[in-house]
Amino acid sequence: MKDIGFSHLDWNLLRSFVTIAQSSSITDAAQRLCLTQPAVSGSLKRLEEQVGYRLIERSSTMFELTEAGRALLGEALEITATVSRLPASLGEAEKVLSGDATIVLASHVESPDFDAALATFHQRHPQVRLTLQVEASREGLAMVAAKRADMGVCVVGDSNNMQLDYTLLFQEHFGLYCGPTHPLFGREGLSVSDLEGFSSVGYLAESSNRALHELTALRQRCGLNLDLVGRSHNLEEIKRMVIAGFGIGPLPVHVVERDCAAGRLWRLPPYESTPQAGVYFVTQPAPLRSRIAEELHRIFTEQVETRPPEDRVYGRSVL
Repeated sequence: MKDIGFSHLDWNLLRSFVTIAQSSSITDAAQRLCLTQPAVSGSLKRLEEQVGYRLIERSSTMFELTEAGRALLGEALEITATVSRLPASLGEAEKVLSGDATIVLASHVESPDFDAALATFHQRHPQVRLTLQVEASREGLAMVAAKRADMGVCVVGDSNNMQLDYTLLFQEHFGLYCGPTHPLFGREGLSVSDLEGFSSVGYLAESSNRALHELTALRQRCGLNLDLVGRSHNLEEIKRMVIAGFGIGPLPVHVVERDCAAGRLWRLPPYESTPQAGVYFVTQPAPLRSRIAEELHRIFTEQVETRPPEDRVYGRSVL
């Protein structure tokens, strides 16, 4: 990038650019900045005039950083990091961590590492009031990106988004299940072909979350009816519909083991090469984290590093 005269750069425009770069549109950026859309567009135009480069390519179907925009974002994040460290340099770090924090998580996250990290965080910082909010993973990621949540625990199909920081919490395998009133319940020796033509239920996010695309492929492989008779973002509600007899549904194997033992669910084929999805804890990049978010990230990282990734894969074994 050529010399753009940083001594004359408007830092307010630079701060606005960081928000714009981390948004999905000018409209989204305007909402996050509490400004009008024309004001945000105007600030971006003025910054582009100052640096002498087009920073964002945008149209009705596209919104992405140019090469110059990515370079400037990297510099801007470093500046933000320096500014964010100033309170610590002035003694802020010695204060007791307190306030409110939000973790947004996918429904029914079942992980001993999550529970252990949560317990450690509370033991170390009892003055932090924590909210656990259940949302669809896509909404959870948007909340973390918009700083409406300090951390997300989400089912993620693409962890290459450089605007967020992803760490694998665990990998879960899905199986197909039916409830007590289903014709296949309790039957041994079934094959995939025995499922052909039966109704099924599924997740609303299957079409939008790459991590769940395998579930649709599994239905096709088994010949299940692709016209779903029930859908939900919430795992518990999918399980409720399966138990109620709506149809066959995909559920994380390790989550429903107790339901199978209690006779509420019956595992169906296939038992090998089953779909899997990664559950990650997600935060803003280090320079943009609040003190609470930084501590959450540190404690959760410490916890997952106590076990190798292969020990955090659930539901992989056959019956």
